[in-house]
Amino acid sequence: MRIRVDLLPSPPYEGTVVLVDVLRSCTLAPILFDNGLSRLTITSSAKLARMNHSEHLLIGEREGFPLEGFNYGCSPSELSQIDLKGQRAIMVSENAPRALETMGRPKRVLLASLYNVTAVAKRILDLASTSTTLICSGFNGAEDLDDALTAGFLAARLKSLTPETSLEGAGNFCVSLLRAFPDPLEALWQSIAGHSLRRLRRDEDLAFASLIDQSTKVPIMQHASGINRLYEFEI
Repeated sequence: MRIRVDLLPSPPYEGTVVLVDVLRSCTLAPILFDNGLSRLTITSSAKLARMNHSEHLLIGEREGFPLEGFNYGCSPSELSQIDLKGQRAIMVSENAPRALETMGRPKRVLLASLYNVTAVAKRILDLASTSTTLICSGFNGAEDLDDALTAGFLAARLKSLTPETSLEGAGNFCVSLLRAFPDPLEALWQSIAGHSLRRLRRDEDLAFASLIDQSTKVPIMQHASGINRLYEFEI
């Protein structure tokens, strides 16, 4: 199996892709499903979220601040204790949906973070894809340490499960980051996204996002409306 790592989206993509946005969309997504959510729609547009909010919870932020009229912000630590059994939600964030908007039409899209990294690795193997691309969302259009480290963690986990796996793109670079940052929290702390959250006093979200293998949930995209920029995920 070939694993390619892109530090930023570099479309088009056709096969299996794994989107990494550790701070915070792809950490929050498995938490929501762990708490009973049945479907998660991701978008970058607050206007679209409000237009399609019927029978949906609204979760969203801009520059780290909850959006007016929304039920919740995007803090994993705040949402980790909320019972969402049977509910659907629309989440508005910035980096992950913007990455989704650039992808073209890949065969499937999975959401990955440290929080569900081994479950994602096993799902990739279950899908029996000959090649998979790990795509880092970055932060405000720039590469960022938190996503790169997590992509390296996932690539290393895949190689441990399937030693014949080959790494392409930034794969070896990202794996090498694991030696520089044996504690993931340090990498998240030093990342651009981490600095932004620390300025907002969201240190608890950095700690939450640094937790490894807390969830077995792997959100997979079921439907994408590129025109409407709405991306639906289920487990």
